[in-house]
Amino acid sequence: MNKELLEGLISLNAKSENRKIFTGQLINEPQLIEEVIQIAMDEKNEVAGKAARALELVCQKKEELIFQQKTKIYELAEKSKRDDMVRPLAKIFELWTLNFYGKKPSISLQPTDKEKITAICFDWMITPQKVAPQAYSMQTLFLLGKEIDWIHPELKLILEQNYASGTSGYKARARKIIDKIEKRPTS
Repeated sequence: MNKELLEGLISLNAKSENRKIFTGQLINEPQLIEEVIQIAMDEKNEVAGKAARALELVCQKKEELIFQQKTKIYELAEKSKRDDMVRPLAKIFELWTLNFYGKKPSISLQPTDKEKITAICFDWMITPQKVAPQAYSMQTLFLLGKEIDWIHPELKLILEQNYASGTSGYKARARKIIDKIEKRPTS
């Protein structure tokens, strides 16, 4: 394992300067991204969550670098149970869909990508998760539902069912998404 990479992950914390330096290193040396994914794959590794966070930080700057590793990202998302892993992965999916449905997309979600992301995000919506991954998943599913007819009714149903027991953050995001769904023209 790359000692310098591991040290970079260990120092990855709330300080924006540390995040900026490490993110820049991964963007300038994209071959390191595969190593970061391998670290994230080992959930027993204490820096696995930081590795997932590093992937999210790179994705915020250059979605296409992380998108090139989409198969491994899907595998990681399907098996991850730790909160510090799920949150950045949910954010990555939100960033990908925002990019794809944005004015100047740099990535292209294929039907199989949309299916994978939809399945994973719905799984995060119906399993016990913290608010952040569920909020990111709501947004991702809302965007995908603009194109895939069955998503909005299912998403709305889940949001309504979980609303009463949700946190105030969950309720706020759920209301916003439900309003957006209800305002969409029906075909």
